[in-house]
Amino acid sequence: MAEEEAQNQEQNAEATEAVEAGAEAAEEVAVAEPKAPSVLMPMLLSAVITVVGVGVMVAVILPKQIAKAVAGASHGVSGEHKEGEGKEGEGKEGEGKEGEGDGADPTAEEDDPEKPVSIVSEGTDIVINPAGSEGRRYLLVEIFLLRKDEKDTGFPEAVEKKTKELQAATVDLLSNTDARSLAEPSTKERLKAQLKLAYQDTLGAKHKIEKLIVSKWIMQ
Repeated sequence: MAEEEAQNQEQNAEATEAVEAGAEAAEEVAVAEPKAPSVLMPMLLSAVITVVGVGVMVAVILPKQIAKAVAGASHGVSGEHKEGEGKEGEGKEGEGKEGEGDGADPTAEEDDPEKPVSIVSEGTDIVINPAGSEGRRYLLVEIFLLRKDEKDTGFPEAVEKKTKELQAATVDLLSNTDARSLAEPSTKERLKAQLKLAYQDTLGAKHKIEKLIVSKWIMQ
């Protein structure tokens, strides 16, 4: 019996030692095994980086993009408007030039070389007091001129500029003739020739007179 108890105690002691040895070995293995990295920290870092990136985009990049887009849209609208105005302005300018073209040389369109030119304003008569009439008689005349050169487009203007001189020459010549002579056809033709010479001297050699037309010769 005593031997059996001694054997049992010895076996128990060995078992206890084995268990303790196994526990120590497991502890050593646990200590030696590296710890697994934590998953939470990378997730937190990733979330922080994402939030910061979004904040930077909203605060810096996004306003710049919006500003560029708005500026581009404004420039496009303004450019179209200005281009439209430019075309419209060109249209108006073209119309203005056309108008100028129409009125640039009115003489070329309206001038008729065969049209008689009055030595005074049309519709105006020249009143002459014949010599010796003492104001009791007067001669009413209306005189026109025809140019000799049909290319002389400045003839009407030259006559208009010299209207006072032409009228004075008419009065000077006819007022020196008495009423009886002025009523004779032969005297009328002679005076017409003299008036033509006087008018030609007034207008100058540049504007030749072809014919003098007396539309009115009325003695009162």
